[in-house]
Amino acid sequence: MQFLLDTVLQHALCKSASDVHFIPTPEHVEVKLRIKDQLTRYDTLNLDTYQRLLTLLKFQAGLDVSSRHRAQSGRYIYHYKDLYYLRVSTLPLNLGTESCVIRITPQYFQNISLKSTADISKLMEKKQGLILFSGPTGAGKSTLMYQMVLYAKQELNLNIITIEDPVEQLLNGVTQISVNEKADITYSASLKAILRCDPDVILIGEIRDAKIAREVIQASLSGHLVLSTIHANDCQGVLLRLIEMGISYQDLLQSTNLIVNQRLVTTTNQQRQLVYETMLNDDIQYFLSNDFQLPDTFTTLADKLSLLKKEGVIDAATVRKYEK
Repeated sequence: MQFLLDTVLQHALCKSASDVHFIPTPEHVEVKLRIKDQLTRYDTLNLDTYQRLLTLLKFQAGLDVSSRHRAQSGRYIYHYKDLYYLRVSTLPLNLGTESCVIRITPQYFQNISLKSTADISKLMEKKQGLILFSGPTGAGKSTLMYQMVLYAKQELNLNIITIEDPVEQLLNGVTQISVNEKADITYSASLKAILRCDPDVILIGEIRDAKIAREVIQASLSGHLVLSTIHANDCQGVLLRLIEMGISYQDLLQSTNLIVNQRLVTTTNQQRQLVYETMLNDDIQYFLSNDFQLPDTFTTLADKLSLLKKEGVIDAATVRKYEK
């Protein structure tokens, strides 16, 4: 079984796949790879072979091998030329078996050029405030945050501490804390501790609820530059979510330096390109003072996608996929 698993994983890595899907049917199990946001069929397995392969995956990821009736998730380190985190997630199905998805992530973050994001990286020079990255799952929020953090370390020589659930990729020279609820290593407890450790930049993995939102705002107002992610479809949606969580207009104005809403799109030449809209503090002030209306000069994500279509960088189907 290990040989079969290695064959699947190594093919996925050679194809730069981000996920491997095992999708059971009554007759067999389909194996598909997510490559540049597209699911492509790789192979099929018979049900007995898949069950043995799934048992091996569960064992290596530290999951309960005997349980088939609840969703589980775990991860382990896999070595093939480089080191990778494999996150194994299972879901029980009414077919009497389980589906499985393996998320593949390099253990060490591979930094790339920041030329296309110079307008964001220059804000890392701020001594305090909040920078929020938004967008759906798979939009590249964590990747862009990591790029900003490495820029702050390498170019600005700043002290950076992160709190993540879990740590997605390792950043050399950056202090990274992984949330562990059982050990009482929570976002809240960790944030209070690291504020005493003289950080210049704090990265909070995700704003999930009102409590974390309030603590992130307070940290950004206390002389620290804070980066975090939040799920929203656009920049104004980020503000509306925070207001719904109980954050006051004044705190939003005092704390927020920048909101980024982004997508990773596939171009006509099959490359991945980051597209984003940005809302600066002046835009936020206008939005909150004018009944949640954007300034006429604001360039939306839809505007940028339309421009890329006119330039032939992306096609109409891609625009429809990412526009609201």
